[in-house]
Amino acid sequence: MDRNYFSGVDNIKEFTLPLRDGELVDLRPVRPGDKEIIQKGMLALSMKSRYFRFFSPILKLSDAQLHNFTEIDQHNHVAWIALAHNEAEHYGVGIARFIRLQNQPAIAEFGIVVIDSYQHRGLGTMLLAVLDRIASIKGIEILRGFVLADNVVMRSWLGRLGAVGVCETDSYRMDLTVKGDLLSLTDWWGGEWAEADKH
Repeated sequence: MDRNYFSGVDNIKEFTLPLRDGELVDLRPVRPGDKEIIQKGMLALSMKSRYFRFFSPILKLSDAQLHNFTEIDQHNHVAWIALAHNEAEHYGVGIARFIRLQNQPAIAEFGIVVIDSYQHRGLGTMLLAVLDRIASIKGIEILRGFVLADNVVMRSWLGRLGAVGVCETDSYRMDLTVKGDLLSLTDWWGGEWAEADKH
């Protein structure tokens, strides 16, 4: 993967990238008009995927959640969405976001979700690389994720990327140091890093 693909995030532009199997996806910042796309994306998630992402097998997002997920400043709260490139509906296939901690502005809590039919194809790695790049531009030093203890795939993937995990009851706090060039740590086309793109 040519890392120059990711230069577009410096200026918050939309761009298209291939997954490891060659299928194209479009990536861009989340917009206020994406509420319906995001809600439909929830329906494409299995109960297990919803549970791992939201710590609860919720069926749909509330109006308040949709507002909070889409009405954002793209500075302290950054979110990017991945859309199917060749489909007429241009439906959502993944989303990633981070929210800067008010009392620790160099740390941002992040989350990633990929619909089940697009998992294990490199999309999660791609989305995390976008977050890592933007975080470095905005002065964030740590991306912090919370992962359920039984989500072994996610914990292992983040651990291999260098995240430090601390057990907190039934979940792990995973702190990943921002590099601004996550792909330097990955073997994009078929390596073990890309295998674990998950929830």
